[in-house]
Amino acid sequence: MVVNNVLVVGGGTAGWIVASMLAKHLKAGSPDGIKVRLIESPEINIIGVGEGTFPTMRDTLKSLGVAEGDFMRECNATFKQAIKFVDWERAPSGHNHSYYYHLFTPPKRASGIDLTSCWLAANKAHGTSYASLVSLQGHVCDAGLGPKKITTASYDGLLNYAYHLDAVKFTEFLRNFSTRHLGVENLRGTVRQVILRDDGAIDALLTDEYGELRADLYIDCTGFGARLLGDALKVKFIDCRDTLFVDHALVAQVPYEQENSNIPCYTISTAHEAGWTWDIGLSHRRGVGYVYSSRHTTHERAEQVLRHYLGDVTGQQAVRRIPMRVGYREKFWEKNCVAIGLSSGFLEPLESTALVMVEAAAQMLVDLFPRSEAAMPLVAKKFNGAFRYRWERIIDFVKLHYCISHRDDNLFWSDNRVQASIPDSLQEKLALWKMQTPTNHDFPSVYETFNLGSYQYVLYGMHYDTQLAHQGEAHQLLAQQEFLNAANKIHQLKNTLPNHRSLIEKVYAHGFPPV
Repeated sequence: MVVNNVLVVGGGTAGWIVASMLAKHLKAGSPDGIKVRLIESPEINIIGVGEGTFPTMRDTLKSLGVAEGDFMRECNATFKQAIKFVDWERAPSGHNHSYYYHLFTPPKRASGIDLTSCWLAANKAHGTSYASLVSLQGHVCDAGLGPKKITTASYDGLLNYAYHLDAVKFTEFLRNFSTRHLGVENLRGTVRQVILRDDGAIDALLTDEYGELRADLYIDCTGFGARLLGDALKVKFIDCRDTLFVDHALVAQVPYEQENSNIPCYTISTAHEAGWTWDIGLSHRRGVGYVYSSRHTTHERAEQVLRHYLGDVTGQQAVRRIPMRVGYREKFWEKNCVAIGLSSGFLEPLESTALVMVEAAAQMLVDLFPRSEAAMPLVAKKFNGAFRYRWERIIDFVKLHYCISHRDDNLFWSDNRVQASIPDSLQEKLALWKMQTPTNHDFPSVYETFNLGSYQYVLYGMHYDTQLAHQGEAHQLLAQQEFLNAANKIHQLKNTLPNHRSLIEKVYAHGFPPV
């Protein structure tokens, strides 16, 4: 049987990214293309408190034919150059706070040499941050500058960047764009029942509005409920609560104190007694949330922590509580159904992995799309292996932030350092990295979501104790030279790059030059 009829179930951000990419790259509506339909329920609301993306979103939008300025204007998007981790290494003391950056521009090399060993040699004498040696982007973030100029072409940048965006508006934008320009058919209706064939595959979806809907391939984007893969096909959920402890979020939409307040060009992640807050600056408001472990605090105390962070001690700011089931499905492709987005799994939003996993799944589906039913089991096996690897490695990376922290102000932090809670794969890496710095050989797969640079920024942003056998004077001299070189380049960048808010206002008004 030929596979050319796809039905995406669920109309959130995941559903519309998948539908858009399939329609664009597999020529929906053309004689040799596929048919892409998306059914979404008018009864389900999208959670929208500010969403962070990876730099990969630029390639995704560019490949769809979206103008960067239009996307940013319609989605209240701003630029994201990093995640700023505040108070993660140690608890604050009075008004003293520590922080480090996970930057999007990879650590630079000097004369072919990884500067990490140079920093390890020089830091003992100078006490400078790792990011300040290996990248200029942290200085740009501290100065509140954008990653490009208004004259820079769409999707190009003087520094690497991603976006903060309004998820509700992004969904609306993709819906309008894909139905008008890409040939996606939008169905508004409610799925009441999943009808299975004798072999266990999906035969049809019973809806109130359209009766039975049939397709060759079903994409489950139904969110936490996983109506198709979980409920109907009974694919097991792997719970990760013993590794990643947070299980609730309190979220709020926060107006700026002043209309022209500066907009941080990074996500702010601040550690607290039993979890952490995210703080995302959109053009018109902030999206803030407190992610916490209910095993280590109460819901009432968690709300006090969030309100203290917001400065809203009077209780005027509306706050919503969202339970989180942290883990992933044993398989992501079963029979003729693929789960993408929250239906495939969910991890806390510490490193903004939700949308990049959707992008990766949609791209792999495009690349390996089975044109015959006979090919489907083989493609499914490859897809399942790739995404099992992705989930396991992301869990390693998220856990890294907790297990190398020196905070001891709550059992939440000490429990995160208990070896039984740390995956064996991460324990092995950390043991090796006590004696030598990470290399690309520690990240051998094309399915790595976080590579060498990401690990370096976190490890040495938190001053992980790597004891090198040789830290000679030459390393210190090279580090000192790089600091001097950086000082000149920082001055140039500060005279070149615009203030972040002023850049956003120009983008909304004029857009960027086309590529």
